[in-house]
Amino acid sequence: MSYLSFFGLKDDPFKITPDVRYFYPSKTHRYALHLLEYVVEHKEGFCVIIGEPGTGKTTVVRKFLSSLEEDKFIYALVLTPNLTPEEFLKTVLQELKVEKVNLKEDSKNDLLKKFQSFLLENVKKGKRILIIVDEAQNLPIDTLEELRTLSNLETEREKLIQIILLGQPELEDKLKLPQLRQLNQRITSKVFLQPLSKEETVKYINHHIKEAGGDNVEITKSAFSKIYKYSQGIPRVINILTSRSLMAAFLENSTKVKGKHVETARYTLNPDIIPGYKESNRDYYIILTLILLNIVGILYIVYKLLFEGG
Repeated sequence: MSYLSFFGLKDDPFKITPDVRYFYPSKTHRYALHLLEYVVEHKEGFCVIIGEPGTGKTTVVRKFLSSLEEDKFIYALVLTPNLTPEEFLKTVLQELKVEKVNLKEDSKNDLLKKFQSFLLENVKKGKRILIIVDEAQNLPIDTLEELRTLSNLETEREKLIQIILLGQPELEDKLKLPQLRQLNQRITSKVFLQPLSKEETVKYINHHIKEAGGDNVEITKSAFSKIYKYSQGIPRVINILTSRSLMAAFLENSTKVKGKHVETARYTLNPDIIPGYKESNRDYYIILTLILLNIVGILYIVYKLLFEGG
């Protein structure tokens, strides 16, 4: 019997790959989703979503894309953005399935002309074109400038494309560089994804279990507290810890996930992915150091009494 069937789960609710079926609308993720909807509705040129690794940037965007009407939107999702300006343009054209383009022989100027024709043709049909770039902090400066150039493609009344950048906090620093000042000025909408609160973490876990049909799962308050402590509310780490905790409980033939199972899970993971790990270790070493210092002090006093006191 697998641990999923043991808990009555029809699917793994804590996969680390983005899955819109398990999207939990926390306060920060709900705001990001509404911002995307607003930006597209009002045809703004640029939108930026920034968050630490694992905070759910990709999941938010995939949830947003899943809600779009297929006959009204065309989008390019660029997942490997460490590209030169020309490589980036070709990737976008491939993603959008722009016809009559020869990526090997067409000059960059030819590619841009065909791209503009494609955009104008689809705008006439009432369609909107989106370019979404994940891990945008890895975009070279020249390629970011290329994005600004692409954003210049417009009619007298509206932008022909809308660009959504997803990135880690380094993206914010990069956009503040002097050479990207013009691009930064065009970004009218920006949101910073925050980790979940302790209450949201509990609701997030319960939501995932419920969606996967887990009627046979019980998680104690101690387990919830430890998952939040070690994950610090980062969804990806919550998923990893909860999944491993379920496995630890399964190996004990227990349908109740306890604090000790979370501890077991924590010690099977790479410490670098657990925000709360180093902090807890720091406290441990501080206490250990104080104990050792006290022992040394006591031994020194005993030494003084035995060898110098007489």
